Formats: sequence, structure tokens, C-alpha cells
Amino acid sequence: MIRFQIYHKGQQATDIANGAYFFAQDEIPVRSQVSVEGTELIGVRSSDTAIGLVTLWEVEGFGKILLQTTRLPERGAPYNLNVELARGKLLRISQKREEWGMADLNLSVEVHGQIDQALDQFVTALGMPDQPDQAGKYADEALSLAVPAGEAMALEHARMFLQRRGATQGFGRHSFACSIDLRRMNDPVYQQFIKDHFHFVTVPATWKLIEPKEQEENYEQLDECIRWLSHNRIAVKVGPLLNFSPLSAPDWLFIWENDFEQVREMAYEFVTKTVQRYGEKVQAWDVVSGLNAENVFKFSFEQIIEMTRSAALAAKRASSRSLVLVEITEPWGGYYAFNHRTIPPLIYADMLCQSGVMLDGFGLRLRFGRGAAGMPTRDLLEVAALLDRFAIFGKPIHLSGVQVPSVPDPRDNQGHIGEAGYWHGGWTEVSQSEWLECLYQIGLSRPYIETITWQDLADTDDAVLQHGGLTCADLTPKPAFEKFYELKKALSRPSQSRSASHKAKPTSPSE
Repeated sequence: MIRFQIYHKGQQATDIANGAYFFAQDEIPVRSQVSVEGTELIGVRSSDTAIGLVTLWEVEGFGKILLQTTRLPERGAPYNLNVELARGKLLRISQKREEWGMADLNLSVEVHGQIDQALDQFVTALGMPDQPDQAGKYADEALSLAVPAGEAMALEHARMFLQRRGATQGFGRHSFACSIDLRRMNDPVYQQFIKDHFHFVTVPATWKLIEPKEQEENYEQLDECIRWLSHNRIAVKVGPLLNFSPLSAPDWLFIWENDFEQVREMAYEFVTKTVQRYGEKVQAWDVVSGLNAENVFKFSFEQIIEMTRSAALAAKRASSRSLVLVEITEPWGGYYAFNHRTIPPLIYADMLCQSGVMLDGFGLRLRFGRGAAGMPTRDLLEVAALLDRFAIFGKPIHLSGVQVPSVPDPRDNQGHIGEAGYWHGGWTEVSQSEWLECLYQIGLSRPYIETITWQDLADTDDAVLQHGGLTCADLTPKPAFEKFYELKKALSRPSQSRSASHKAKPTSPSE
């Protein structure tokens, strides 16, 4: 058992947000019981190994974000949560400052000074073990300095390497993409907007919608969309083809829920037929999405890997020139603390690479701003650290569904009010635009990240994240779209202009 006391402005508090969980070695979440008793947060797990806590925490002057402690051993006395969260953030800053410093990062005097001030406040907090309320105050001040300093450090690193990458390699016109709405592709205004502003789009396509009844396929809507995109020389990624969440798996497939071999064969057949149907008109496929985090058929670890392998093999055999991607949702893996029939994201990626699965890269879905699983807000230093962890696999990374809202979305997974957190004062059209700019700088500064796809072009009422589009529902551009287009224009290679795009058909979205 591990215990924490919580302080708010010098007073003991109990207002810990929902979604708190514990993690162990390599930041892998662990199953545990989390409860609040009186003024203490208590975590209980079966083993006695050191564990850390992740929880939503309000940082004065910055926002409400997920923060984590370091891993802590059990002890009789409760820990001061304010102090441990400050320790965790300062440790992350120290690790990344050392790592990035080896790559010639020279931080500005202002950022160095802010980090040093945060360390001073933290040291003061450590010197008050008998005054936990005062220690909490100093720890909170340390966090209010450390969190923005960590983001500033991540952005200075990103801008330096973005400039280097732009000077040596540049960015193809397909580095910037957006997911479109199939239901609006018969609207000439919607089509013209896509034609005027995009060279690469993602077209959603799921098994449940294409084959609502067994052996009764309906490709008509997808056929028309891909035909139009191909005619207008717009590169296409399609998917995810397979997603075994409750909302995406075909209803008729549940007849075979206890027969994995039959489900795998049917999935293989569906992927094969779909990929063969479009041939060279589609440059990339998200063949599997979210199998690491959610599968309604309760596949075992081995079955999850085998299903992924089978789907990737089907796509490769059907079209050897198209990119085959596996999308990882909830890449921090918080779901694993509550559902051990899943696989932590990094272990899933590692097993796919070690098993020789025929994939050309990973997709990472990064969405913040809703109180649903995997979507509470995190700061940009944590985003940068996450992307660096995925670099070890040596596979190209595609940020396949980045998104934050322009208006707060209070829903959780069940449609009830949830705790989502917020960034830089709250989610507005302005903060959405600022976050987009920062995320694209951090992402594209890394040479292993090939494309970034914003999740929704336009707002829709039934979207996973409401008000998350680059435009309003009527295609009125938001500041986020203006920033998106400005970055695309500034970073794309001059030779890859719209006029040039009509002279040759693209072969892959990473070109």
C-alpha cells in the first residue's frame, strides 16, 4: 500500500480527479486499487515493487494536465503528493535536458533560469518534512515554473531540429494531411475545399460500415470518394480497416466470438478484398487500429499479435507498393491499469517488430481535451518524450489522428460529464491553433515522423472529439486551419507546388 496526502493552497484536500492510475518500471501502468479515504489518496497492489502515480493536476498559470510522480517504495508515512509531482516533472526535465544537450541543444538563458528557480523551490519544499502544508505550497510554485519551462525546452529543441531537417531534407507536400468525412464527399463545396488545400487525406473505412451484413458488402460510397481523389491527384490513406472496439466490429461477427481462427480468416479476407479493390489509387493503409487498447472479443496476447500479423500480411500481398501501417491508440497506455487483456503500447510495438510483422510504420493517435480514456490533457514535454520513446523501433512514425478542441468537450466515454483538463487557460479557437503549431513543430522536427494527420477537417456533432475540426461545420476556417495552412506553405519544398503535383502521381504519402 502507498499513501499520499494532498494540499491545496496550504490546506489538505481530497479533490483528486478521476482516471488516476499507478505505473511501475518503464512507465508501464499496473493494476491497482485507487481510493480516497479522508484526506489521503491510497493505492493498493499485490506486489511490493516501487510504483508511481499519474493524476490530473491543476498547475497555476498553466492549465490542468496529467502529471506523474517518480516511482516510490512503500513506507509507513504518507507521501506529499504536491512534492512528488514536482519531483517527477523536474526529473523528466533533467533527463531530457541531458539527452537533448548531447544533441547540441543550447537552451536560452531564460529557460535555464526558470528551471533553476523551480529547483530552488523544490529544494525548499524538501527541507520542510514537518510542515507538509508549506512544503505543498513551495512544490506547487516549483510546478508552476517547471511545467512551462519544460514545454519551452521541448519547443526550443523542436525548432532547432526543424530548421535542420528543413534545410537538409525538406518536407514533401504529403507531410500535412487531414481526415475527411465520407458522408460529405458528394458536396461540391466540400470537394473544392479539399482540392484547394490538401495533397494528402485520410479516408475513414471500417469493416462494420463496408460489410454491415455477412457477405453483403457496400463499397459504393468509398468507390466514389477514392475515384474522385485519384482523379484530382490527391494522395490517399484509407483506414482503419480493422478495429475491434464495440462501435467498430461488425455485429454479425459476434457469432464467431469464441472462434479466433474463424475471425482471423474473415478479417484476412476482408483486408485482402478491400486493398485489392483500389490497387495503386491508395498509397497507404491503416490496416489495424487500437488492437493494443481495446478488443471486444477479448483476444489473448498471442492472438492480438497474430491478428495484426495476419492483417498486415493480407495488405502486403494485395498491394506490395502501398504502405502498411499499424495504428496505436492511447499511446501512454493508461488503459492497461484497468484491463489486462490489452497490451501496453511500447510492448505491442516491440513485439510486432521482433516478430517480423510486415509493416511499414506505426501510426500514433494523439487527442486531448475530452474526459474519455486516453484523452485527458498532457503538456508538450510529455508529448516530446513519448515520441522519442517510439524512435527506438527504427520504424517511420505517422501521427495519424492529432486533435484538440476549440471548445471544451465535457463528455466521457459514456456521454456523461468527464474530467478532461485544459491547456494554457482553456480550450478556445486560439489555444487550439497554438497547440497545433507547437505539436507540428515537435513532430516534424523528428526525422522518423513522416506525416501528421489532423483528425477532422470540419466539426461534426457525432465526432469522437466535438469542436475538434480545423473548420466549423460550414467550412468556415478556424485559426487552427490558418495556422495549418501557414505551416504547410512554409515547410513544404518549393518544388512540390500544386502545379507540380498534377504532373506526376504520388507513390506514397511520405514523399
